[in-house]
Amino acid sequence: MSAVSSTFSRALVCRPTATLPGTGYSDKVTLPPSFLSSYLETLNLDYENIPSPLILRITRQSGFRSEQTSQRSIYCGVREFSSEDEEAVGIPDWLLAESQIQDGDTVVVETVKLEKASFAQLQVVGGDGIHGLDIRSVLEAHMRKRMTALFVGETVSVTVGGLSEPVRYVVSALEPADAVDVVDTDLSVDIVNVLDGHDQAAGVKSNELVSGKTQTVVLDSAGSSATFGFCAPATTAAIEVVLDTETGDASLFASRLVRNPSARDNDWYDVSAPSHRSKRLLIEHTRTDPGASAINTQEIYISVVGFTEKFQGAVVARALSLQEIGNHAGAPASTLAQQPMDQPSQENGMIVCSHCGSSVPEQRLQMHQIMCERHNVKCGHCERIFKRGSDELAQHWHCDVCNLAGQLGDQDKHDGFYHTPCTCTCSSDKFDSPIALAEHRRTECPERLIECRYCHTYEPQGPVSTSPRDLIEGLRAHEAYCGSRSIECAKCKMRVSIRQVAVHSMVHAEKERERLRNAKPCANKECSRERASNPLGLCAACFGQFYTGQYDPDNQKLLKRLARALHAQMTRGCKRAKCSNLHCATGSPSGPLSQNAAAAKMVPVLKAYAPLATGQERTIDFGSIDLHLCA
Repeated sequence: MSAVSSTFSRALVCRPTATLPGTGYSDKVTLPPSFLSSYLETLNLDYENIPSPLILRITRQSGFRSEQTSQRSIYCGVREFSSEDEEAVGIPDWLLAESQIQDGDTVVVETVKLEKASFAQLQVVGGDGIHGLDIRSVLEAHMRKRMTALFVGETVSVTVGGLSEPVRYVVSALEPADAVDVVDTDLSVDIVNVLDGHDQAAGVKSNELVSGKTQTVVLDSAGSSATFGFCAPATTAAIEVVLDTETGDASLFASRLVRNPSARDNDWYDVSAPSHRSKRLLIEHTRTDPGASAINTQEIYISVVGFTEKFQGAVVARALSLQEIGNHAGAPASTLAQQPMDQPSQENGMIVCSHCGSSVPEQRLQMHQIMCERHNVKCGHCERIFKRGSDELAQHWHCDVCNLAGQLGDQDKHDGFYHTPCTCTCSSDKFDSPIALAEHRRTECPERLIECRYCHTYEPQGPVSTSPRDLIEGLRAHEAYCGSRSIECAKCKMRVSIRQVAVHSMVHAEKERERLRNAKPCANKECSRERASNPLGLCAACFGQFYTGQYDPDNQKLLKRLARALHAQMTRGCKRAKCSNLHCATGSPSGPLSQNAAAAKMVPVLKAYAPLATGQERTIDFGSIDLHLCA
């Protein structure tokens, strides 16, 4: 490692700090206020001249421990000068793992100046479910917000929305030094040896579904889950997921971004009653539900969550085309609602029984009512007719809260999903049921995962912005922050916020259209390009054959070259197979002209350009010159 000079140093006691909410795996440490005061006094600086970024090198003090280990330095930035202990430095616990520093060790904290990074090579060594993840955008967003410096051998941990474990990158090479500054620099990144993680969360089994192929699901306990990924072709119009139950009961959830969908985090769900032996989701491409992502990546995550102690069934996912959607139309019964009964028809001579609602002949109504009331029972809630003493009647049940109908075995699941109060982790607000909580988490919850339109990573959307402009554009806190970053316009070199790039590009496009509307055409009648700045009033392409580097102040040589070109064109032609110029010997139906005829025909053109020889080129009307050159 190349030598890095220190400008100020001080010995402090190491105190690990936990990762703060919203900071992720940041490499910034907390220092006491006295460190800043001593730093400014030693270097004779004021607060306005503090270097930005202020980079620190932290090394365990030599001889502090007796172990024979190499002293490894870590490079980091400063979060704030607010440590309550004037003799301690707060270092993130994950950063301590990069060295042999432990809680209570005495460390030397030095301020250093590092070179700006130009190249970094990193290796992905972990992260469950990184398949299909844009790991380059994830790393870029993390470094922009949370990293100050990089050094060879460092393990950069990146939290990704939807993943239970962070994605880890090991820094294997850096340029121009082994420790570099990564703030406000153009960094070329090479990511090599991408390894998929295989460690799964407890109780979760991850697999990949193939369209139309059935996958067996076996769950050993209530609440356990099996998670599947499904990638559909780009031409897919909809995705159908069907779960067929053999024994027990389970619920079906799906999500676009959440890698392990559940009752509280999902975009689509089917929690129909145990009496429904088949669960089904139809995820359409044109879905406009604000709580669910549109099918743009053609990839979803499917989770089967057990409701009973033992469950066995089979799940299958299919990619449907537009023609197939009609054949699979219909929504799953995600509640225990009773389907309305068909209304009996009344015909001539028929009358409706007041007990069962059937149409019977009028002369037989009295006998029918006697037999009907003896053998049939009408439900007082849904008015369904059951045979007296039947098992169906004994199992019939209505919810006391919402009056939905089902079987007695459906009550526990219905109450659990629709009438069990719960609380979201984003606040202390209570919701009537997990279904209401899931609706909140897929719409208004600050913790809802979104794919940021600017940094293209999965991030919590954050709270509602207070800016009227953000509200009009539909931006939450994260996208409002991310879109406020500025970049340099390649055309006008102005700094433009990312959210305004599209509008700024439209301004340039409109200016270009206006310029083209006002642009003057090439003097060559066979050309439709824009006139360039040259004595002949031609476009750059047409003038190329007349350009020379010779000194020609009065344009005499230029006019001679023009005369030779016109004369040769009319007498010998351009020799092009598809020439359509009627003033060319090749394209003219009458063929080449004689020497004298060609000279006479080009005289009006040369007279029009005569002011060039006297310095009066401003008087030339290029639009009236009858010039025809093979373009």
